[in-house]
Amino acid sequence: MIALLSTQVANEFAKKTGIEVLALKEYRRLDTPVSSHADMLICKIENTVFCYEDYYLENRSIFEKIENNYKVVKVSKNCSREYPNDVGLNALVIGKKIFSRLDSTAKEIVDYAEENGYKLVNVNQGYSACSTLVLNEGSAITTDISIYKALINEGYSALLVTSEGIELKGYNCGFIGGAGGVYNNT
Repeated sequence: MIALLSTQVANEFAKKTGIEVLALKEYRRLDTPVSSHADMLICKIENTVFCYEDYYLENRSIFEKIENNYKVVKVSKNCSREYPNDVGLNALVIGKKIFSRLDSTAKEIVDYAEENGYKLVNVNQGYSACSTLVLNEGSAITTDISIYKALINEGYSALLVTSEGIELKGYNCGFIGGAGGVYNNT
């Protein structure tokens, strides 16, 4: 197993779990505090990893290490620091559903979903993956009301919490999905 994580947490995660970690390098097109965050740089659906084409070219060695186990799809959508142009890959995948701000989601992700039987659910929050911590195939914790309502409407168990206490340097709050994760049911 290989984990793709932000450079900010890669070493600590590797030490605690023993899992091989590939640290995602900063992407100059994203705002500095989130420029190496996995939720901003990749979207993994089953055995397919989506990434920005120029990010792939700049960091080919990272992706070459996973291409034996994953299909890597390079998306053509332009990315920039300004919202919503920074959320093309920030899609929440839970079960066979993808929750995202669909007008900002990379076309390649939408096409993949349609071709592989995933239901696309539009939410107002562009940072849908960042705003949600998936616990398992049927439940999640989120700080966003539109995601919470969408999860409930789609039959998931969801808990709505505040972002209080979640810090992200340079922002007025952090994101539970970016600050947390589930490993071995913990």
